[in-house]
Amino acid sequence: MLEGPLSSRVQREQEAFNEGLRRDGYMRIFEHTSYLFLQWRNQIIRNELKDAQGKNVLEMGSISWKGWIEENDIRPANLHCINISQEEINHGKKNAPFSKVKPHFHLMDAHNLEFEDESFDFVYGCAILHHLDYNRALDEICRVLKPGGKILFAEPLGINPVGKLVRLMTPFARTDDEKPLMFKELAELGERFNTRHYYEELLSVPLGVASGVFFDSPDNWLTRLGFNLDRTLIRVFPPSRYLFRHILVVGTLK
Repeated sequence: MLEGPLSSRVQREQEAFNEGLRRDGYMRIFEHTSYLFLQWRNQIIRNELKDAQGKNVLEMGSISWKGWIEENDIRPANLHCINISQEEINHGKKNAPFSKVKPHFHLMDAHNLEFEDESFDFVYGCAILHHLDYNRALDEICRVLKPGGKILFAEPLGINPVGKLVRLMTPFARTDDEKPLMFKELAELGERFNTRHYYEELLSVPLGVASGVFFDSPDNWLTRLGFNLDRTLIRVFPPSRYLFRHILVVGTLK
């Protein structure tokens, strides 16, 4: 039984993910926009997760372990995966019998982690922090991390006004309480961790949507153009990074 002031919010999230979000159509529209960025992201993830080899690792969530850990040939000493949704845990467990990693799954509230202080060397997650009471979740992450422990999170950004409009128009694809990261949340991460940020998708979004109209395969000149324009833009005009769609955050506990 969930208790405390966050129980209503947690229960809403639990119910939403147990029922399942209606994201199929939404994901089809944006499928081509992230094609090359996901390949680029996975290279970064693979390099960063080398620090998790042979270590105690926590996934905030229960699904990303296969792509991030198993398929990148990372072998933690222990991998624990938590989720508030039993359906999400069941989804994450599907590949576990065939895995060399053998993760441990827990139905658990991320705001009240049931682990001892300084239990983990590495905490990671994909699109999870923006579903949580942000500061309280970070408090728990910092508590269970060992000194000098590391984080890796991929999250949506909510600063771009066009992106805000898209979210308003697609409430069926998200939960009532989720909140993409803004300047305040990025600053809070910087207070607690020494961070490096990688930004994904700006001009690649409209070009990727157009690619989905004209091409069956996402590997085409339009998606390559969008990817290269975004990488060039962030290099020549760094403030544009805050308008990008997603961020990958790497951090070391201060």
